[in-house]
Amino acid sequence: MTGPRLAGFPAPPPASPPMAGLLPLLRQALPGAEGRVALLLSPAGRLAGPPARRRLARALLQDAAEAGGGAVYDTAAGELLLLCAMPAAARRAAAALAQLAGPEAPAPTIWTLPRDAAALLAWAAAAQLAGPEAMASPVEGLAGLEGRLDSLPADTVLRHRHVIRPGAAVPGRGRRLRLSRPALAAVLGLLAADADLMAHAAERLARRLLPGLATWARDLPGWRLLPLPVGVLPPPAAVAGLFGVLPLAAAADPGLPAQREALAARGWGLALEGLDAAGLALLAPAGLPADLLLLRWSPALEERAALAVLRDRPGERLVVTGCDGAAALDWAARLGAMATGPAAEAVA
Repeated sequence: MTGPRLAGFPAPPPASPPMAGLLPLLRQALPGAEGRVALLLSPAGRLAGPPARRRLARALLQDAAEAGGGAVYDTAAGELLLLCAMPAAARRAAAALAQLAGPEAPAPTIWTLPRDAAALLAWAAAAQLAGPEAMASPVEGLAGLEGRLDSLPADTVLRHRHVIRPGAAVPGRGRRLRLSRPALAAVLGLLAADADLMAHAAERLARRLLPGLATWARDLPGWRLLPLPVGVLPPPAAVAGLFGVLPLAAAADPGLPAQREALAARGWGLALEGLDAAGLALLAPAGLPADLLLLRWSPALEERAALAVLRDRPGERLVVTGCDGAAALDWAARLGAMATGPAAEAVA
């Protein structure tokens, strides 16, 4: 996990673990990759320079993975592989990465799956994993799953992001901690194909981590957004600005308004994540029982229909996620919204 260390949580894996081949991982992933893409980024051009630029490149790929259930892997040669991403998210990431790497660097390679599976496998035959994934072995069965989740180091699945208010004279600052679905899928292995098991694993981790995360965030300034288990109340907040984040599907629960009231009594706000441009045409954001809405960025948000739906929602109650460039930050600034994502990391 990038960002500040969380007191009381185990340290991340060693920086230089043993290497492992990519082929077994790809053979496991490809059968379910219909309509997805893989993107390969070489450490060339400006990406061969300061580590901060490579970290930003990885953040861009991680956001593309989070948008569609893919995963990001590091190779021993310094390459970055985005696997099983949605095509639109990968194309947006490729455009941003081309600017980041500079004109002297080759464009990222994009393989459409399953059409280009042979080319991807041919490249992977000589590639070696680096980083925590090199030590991971896929979980093949249910036996001991809950025990593995209960002993999983927090840094393996938690991701830290800054939250900023772009364009403000005095930029607001905040932090978001979230569970990474690709990282959790890597832990579950083949079981990650079961959506119910993934939801169960995320819920169990959120329940286990909430007390420690609440303690870590209690006295920090600005907004602090933390993953919240359904139906669970966190410890009382000492400083305003704490928000528990639930998936958008929780809005269908008739008990959510009562949970929101109970959270408010403890000094917490309620945030819902998962809304995007397509969802704006189906939902009335003003009617959702939440203090904050986390709205996933895409260029479609700039269309007139999306802006009309958001007209009645105060900008200060919106957080634009996945901001991958200046257009996203400018759009958030025009609405008076907060922003998070790779572009916000660069500003922060």
